[in-house]
Amino acid sequence: MLLLLLAAALASPPMELVSRGTSAKTMSTTVATKGAAITPHDFVAAIMDCDHYPLGASVMGVKALLQCKTLERRSDGYTVIYQLTGGNMMVSSRQYVIAMKVLEDSDTKARIDWDLVKHEGTPGTMTGPYAATLNAHPDAVYTPYNTGGWVYDKAAGTIAYRVQSNPGGTVPSFLVSQDAVMAFPLELLKVKWGVVP
Repeated sequence: MLLLLLAAALASPPMELVSRGTSAKTMSTTVATKGAAITPHDFVAAIMDCDHYPLGASVMGVKALLQCKTLERRSDGYTVIYQLTGGNMMVSSRQYVIAMKVLEDSDTKARIDWDLVKHEGTPGTMTGPYAATLNAHPDAVYTPYNTGGWVYDKAAGTIAYRVQSNPGGTVPSFLVSQDAVMAFPLELLKVKWGVVP
Protein backbone atom coordinates (compact mmCIF):
# COMPACT_ATOMS: atom_id res chain seq x y z
CA MET A 1 0.00 0.00 0.00
CA LEU A 2 2.79 2.42 0.90
CA LEU A 3 4.48 1.68 -2.43
CA LEU A 4 1.25 2.44 -4.31
CA LEU A 5 0.85 5.78 -2.52
CA LEU A 6 4.48 6.65 -3.18
CA ALA A 7 4.15 5.73 -6.86
CA ALA A 8 1.01 7.90 -7.18
CA ALA A 9 2.73 10.84 -5.51
CA LEU A 10 5.74 10.52 -7.79
CA ALA A 11 3.56 10.25 -10.91
CA SER A 12 2.15 13.76 -10.40
CA PRO A 13 4.49 16.68 -11.01
CA PRO A 14 4.95 19.07 -8.08
CA MET A 15 2.31 21.77 -8.36
CA GLU A 16 2.12 25.23 -6.81
CA LEU A 17 -1.12 27.20 -6.91
CA VAL A 18 -1.12 30.97 -7.36
CA SER A 19 -1.92 32.50 -3.96
CA ARG A 20 -5.41 33.90 -3.60
CA GLY A 21 -5.67 37.66 -3.30
CA THR A 22 -8.16 40.47 -3.63
CA SER A 23 -6.58 42.69 -6.30
CA ALA A 24 -8.60 41.26 -9.21
CA LYS A 25 -12.25 42.09 -9.76
CA THR A 26 -14.73 39.38 -8.80
CA MET A 27 -17.65 38.66 -11.10
CA SER A 28 -20.46 36.31 -10.18
CA THR A 29 -23.90 35.16 -11.15
CA THR A 30 -26.59 33.08 -9.50
CA VAL A 31 -29.26 31.41 -11.60
CA ALA A 32 -32.41 29.55 -10.60
CA THR A 33 -32.58 25.92 -11.70
CA LYS A 34 -36.32 26.39 -12.40
CA GLY A 35 -37.18 22.84 -11.43
CA ALA A 36 -34.48 21.13 -13.49
CA ALA A 37 -33.83 17.63 -12.12
CA ILE A 38 -30.20 17.96 -11.03
CA THR A 39 -28.63 16.00 -8.20
CA PRO A 40 -25.54 17.44 -6.54
CA HIS A 41 -23.62 14.35 -7.64
CA ASP A 42 -24.66 14.87 -11.29
CA PHE A 43 -23.71 18.53 -11.01
CA VAL A 44 -20.23 17.65 -9.73
CA ALA A 45 -19.76 15.02 -12.44
CA ALA A 46 -20.67 17.50 -15.19
CA ILE A 47 -18.44 20.31 -13.91
CA MET A 48 -15.47 17.98 -13.41
CA ASP A 49 -15.90 16.48 -16.90
CA CYS A 50 -14.24 19.37 -18.72
CA ASP A 51 -13.44 17.19 -21.75
CA HIS A 52 -17.12 17.50 -22.69
CA TYR A 53 -17.74 21.19 -22.01
CA PRO A 54 -19.75 22.96 -24.73
CA LEU A 55 -17.66 25.25 -26.94
CA GLY A 56 -20.46 27.28 -28.53
CA ALA A 57 -20.53 30.45 -26.42
CA SER A 58 -19.19 33.69 -27.92
CA VAL A 59 -19.37 37.40 -27.19
CA MET A 60 -18.94 39.97 -29.97
CA GLY A 61 -17.41 37.35 -32.22
CA VAL A 62 -14.90 36.10 -29.63
CA LYS A 63 -15.27 32.44 -28.67
CA ALA A 64 -15.50 32.08 -24.89
CA LEU A 65 -13.79 28.68 -25.01
CA LEU A 66 -11.88 27.11 -27.90
CA GLN A 67 -10.42 24.14 -26.06
CA CYS A 68 -10.81 22.44 -22.71
CA LYS A 69 -9.18 19.20 -21.62
CA THR A 70 -8.19 17.28 -18.54
CA LEU A 71 -4.45 17.20 -18.00
CA GLU A 72 -4.40 15.09 -14.85
CA ARG A 73 -6.52 13.66 -12.06
CA ARG A 74 -4.22 13.84 -9.07
CA SER A 75 -4.03 11.70 -5.96
CA ASP A 76 -4.41 14.86 -3.81
CA GLY A 77 -7.98 15.31 -5.09
CA TYR A 78 -7.27 17.97 -7.71
CA THR A 79 -8.29 17.67 -11.33
CA VAL A 80 -5.96 19.77 -13.46
CA ILE A 81 -7.48 21.19 -16.62
CA TYR A 82 -6.34 23.30 -19.55
CA GLN A 83 -8.52 25.95 -21.17
CA LEU A 84 -7.89 28.10 -24.24
CA THR A 85 -10.15 31.07 -25.01
CA GLY A 86 -10.76 32.69 -28.36
CA GLY A 87 -9.20 35.89 -29.62
CA ASN A 88 -9.51 38.39 -32.44
CA MET A 89 -7.67 41.40 -33.89
CA MET A 90 -8.14 43.35 -30.64
CA VAL A 91 -7.32 40.71 -28.05
CA SER A 92 -5.08 37.65 -27.90
CA SER A 93 -6.34 34.27 -26.84
CA ARG A 94 -5.90 33.47 -23.16
CA GLN A 95 -4.91 30.12 -21.68
CA TYR A 96 -5.21 28.69 -18.19
CA VAL A 97 -4.09 25.66 -16.27
CA ILE A 98 -6.37 25.43 -13.27
CA ALA A 99 -6.65 22.91 -10.47
CA MET A 100 -10.25 22.13 -9.55
CA LYS A 101 -11.28 20.39 -6.36
CA VAL A 102 -14.64 19.15 -5.07
CA LEU A 103 -15.12 20.62 -1.60
CA GLU A 104 -18.67 19.36 -1.03
CA ASP A 105 -20.83 16.72 -2.69
CA SER A 106 -23.73 15.93 -0.36
CA ASP A 107 -27.39 15.09 -0.99
CA THR A 108 -28.28 18.79 -0.88
CA LYS A 109 -25.24 20.78 -1.96
CA ALA A 110 -22.22 20.72 -4.26
CA ARG A 111 -19.21 23.03 -4.15
CA ILE A 112 -16.21 23.07 -6.48
CA ASP A 113 -13.37 25.59 -6.29
CA TRP A 114 -10.37 26.18 -8.53
CA ASP A 115 -7.08 28.05 -8.54
CA LEU A 116 -4.52 28.82 -11.22
CA VAL A 117 -1.46 26.55 -11.37
CA LYS A 118 1.70 28.63 -11.20
CA HIS A 119 3.87 28.78 -14.33
CA GLU A 120 6.67 31.21 -15.17
CA GLY A 121 7.97 32.73 -18.38
CA THR A 122 6.56 34.12 -21.58
CA PRO A 123 4.28 32.49 -24.15
CA GLY A 124 6.15 29.72 -25.92
CA THR A 125 8.86 29.45 -23.24
CA MET A 126 6.82 28.77 -20.12
CA THR A 127 8.20 26.64 -17.29
CA GLY A 128 6.16 24.71 -14.75
CA PRO A 129 4.48 21.35 -14.33
CA TYR A 130 2.24 21.61 -17.41
CA ALA A 131 4.39 23.95 -19.52
CA ALA A 132 4.43 21.66 -22.57
CA THR A 133 0.69 22.20 -23.04
CA LEU A 134 1.04 25.97 -22.63
CA ASN A 135 4.00 26.19 -25.00
CA ALA A 136 1.98 24.49 -27.72
CA HIS A 137 0.03 27.78 -27.96
CA PRO A 138 2.76 30.47 -28.03
CA ASP A 139 0.33 33.19 -29.19
CA ALA A 140 -1.92 32.80 -26.15
CA VAL A 141 -1.35 34.83 -22.97
CA TYR A 142 -1.08 32.85 -19.72
CA THR A 143 -3.20 34.77 -17.25
CA PRO A 144 -1.38 35.78 -14.06
CA TYR A 145 -4.37 35.13 -11.80
CA ASN A 146 -7.60 33.12 -11.97
CA THR A 147 -9.64 31.64 -9.16
CA GLY A 148 -13.28 30.87 -8.63
CA GLY A 149 -15.90 28.27 -8.00
CA TRP A 150 -19.34 26.76 -8.41
CA VAL A 151 -21.98 26.17 -5.73
CA TYR A 152 -25.17 24.22 -6.38
CA ASP A 153 -27.78 24.43 -3.62
CA LYS A 154 -30.49 21.88 -4.44
CA ALA A 155 -32.88 23.02 -1.69
CA ALA A 156 -32.70 26.67 -2.77
CA GLY A 157 -32.80 25.70 -6.44
CA THR A 158 -29.80 27.87 -7.32
CA ILE A 159 -26.46 27.52 -9.06
CA ALA A 160 -23.85 30.18 -8.29
CA TYR A 161 -20.67 30.82 -10.28
CA ARG A 162 -17.90 33.24 -9.35
CA VAL A 163 -14.56 34.10 -10.89
CA GLN A 164 -11.78 36.47 -9.91
CA SER A 165 -9.29 36.95 -12.71
CA ASN A 166 -6.53 39.12 -14.07
CA PRO A 167 -6.43 38.37 -17.81
CA GLY A 168 -2.92 39.78 -18.24
CA GLY A 169 -1.73 41.52 -21.39
CA THR A 170 -3.89 44.20 -22.96
CA VAL A 171 -7.64 43.66 -23.09
CA PRO A 172 -10.13 46.43 -23.98
CA SER A 173 -12.27 47.07 -20.91
CA PHE A 174 -15.52 46.44 -22.77
CA LEU A 175 -14.39 42.85 -23.41
CA VAL A 176 -13.99 42.22 -19.65
CA SER A 177 -17.71 42.61 -19.07
CA GLN A 178 -20.21 40.57 -17.08
CA ASP A 179 -21.60 39.23 -20.37
CA ALA A 180 -18.17 38.16 -21.63
CA VAL A 181 -17.09 36.54 -18.36
CA MET A 182 -20.38 34.69 -17.86
CA ALA A 183 -20.79 33.51 -21.49
CA PHE A 184 -19.19 30.13 -20.93
CA PRO A 185 -20.71 29.17 -17.55
CA LEU A 186 -24.18 30.16 -18.75
CA GLU A 187 -23.69 28.13 -21.94
CA LEU A 188 -22.66 25.13 -19.84
CA LEU A 189 -25.79 25.37 -17.69
CA LYS A 190 -28.00 25.74 -20.76
CA VAL A 191 -26.47 22.79 -22.62
CA LYS A 192 -26.28 20.42 -19.64
CA TRP A 193 -29.61 21.13 -17.95
CA GLY A 194 -31.57 23.67 -19.98
CA VAL A 195 -31.05 26.25 -17.24
CA VAL A 196 -31.10 29.85 -18.48
CA PRO A 197 -31.25 33.07 -16.43
